[in-house]
Amino acid sequence: MHLPDSKKFAIARTESLFKTVQDRRGLRLAIVLGNEAPHGICPYAMRDNCHHCDIGLGEGVCFDAAKNLSRFGWLQNYYASVWPRLNHLVVYSSGSVLNPLELTPAVLTAVLDFARSLPKLRLVSLESRESFVRPSVISRVAATLGGERELRIIIGLESADDTVRNQVLRKNMSRAGIERAVRNIATVRQTALASHDNAIALPGVAMNVIIGCPGTSAATSVMDAVQTAIYSVTLAETYSIPVDLNLHPYYPSKRGTARFANHSRPSVESTLEAVSSIAQSVGDRAVIFIGLEDEGHDQNPSGRAEYFARIVQATDYFNRTGQSDIFRQVSSASA
Repeated sequence: MHLPDSKKFAIARTESLFKTVQDRRGLRLAIVLGNEAPHGICPYAMRDNCHHCDIGLGEGVCFDAAKNLSRFGWLQNYYASVWPRLNHLVVYSSGSVLNPLELTPAVLTAVLDFARSLPKLRLVSLESRESFVRPSVISRVAATLGGERELRIIIGLESADDTVRNQVLRKNMSRAGIERAVRNIATVRQTALASHDNAIALPGVAMNVIIGCPGTSAATSVMDAVQTAIYSVTLAETYSIPVDLNLHPYYPSKRGTARFANHSRPSVESTLEAVSSIAQSVGDRAVIFIGLEDEGHDQNPSGRAEYFARIVQATDYFNRTGQSDIFRQVSSASA
């Protein structure tokens, strides 16, 4: 069957779609839109940066606004049974959601308008590079989403170690840039609170943390993740904004395998130790979520299956409750 170009782009590969999971807010779903950048892929991927990440190199390439609207319409139909029950919507765009060259503002507005119609939605999280987290953009997005929900801007920090983040992963994210983004989020939040503006969604930050990322070893991976989490929480508290921590155990992607051929995913024991230590270190100062989805990018499916089988039940329990006690049971069973 011949499909118009926009229709072909609309249909996503099933293996690339996120599944619904539970987090502290309830039912959580992440969706991925295409990248509208001039060269069709995430500009950071095109410049050979972000070596661990395959997002932006796959089916989300060479989009424009019409194709993205078609994709979003397809996603609305695909997840039709989910939307009435959804509590937390996460939006990616194979790049930076807040960069207008990668995602047309009108497309993001359409997504937020739809989100505002969902009866049980409590939170919307939008992924962005730190350089696009600007007060004017945050204000516009927060006003579009409206005052009955909260907003989180996701920043892919990955590691607070400057060498790991910028020299190994080549994120090219300076501390000054990260802190400026958090300060900009705080400016919008504090302005809304000071003016008693109940018509906008109050923003906060969500920091991504990789457990066992390249540049760390079996001996240092736990400490790196813990220090990254503590840095994130301390920074958010400095500017009086709420913070979520998205913890992602490293997996071997195509780009990761090509550049870090000898670096494997962390052990189950290291993962559990990292999460337990982070939970103990930050307490209720952050909402912690462990993300295990890989959008079909994992290049070691057998290793993933074994790893997933050992950790998924404990992870689901932790994501829903915030209680890490079950991790001791898993560790004991593994001994």
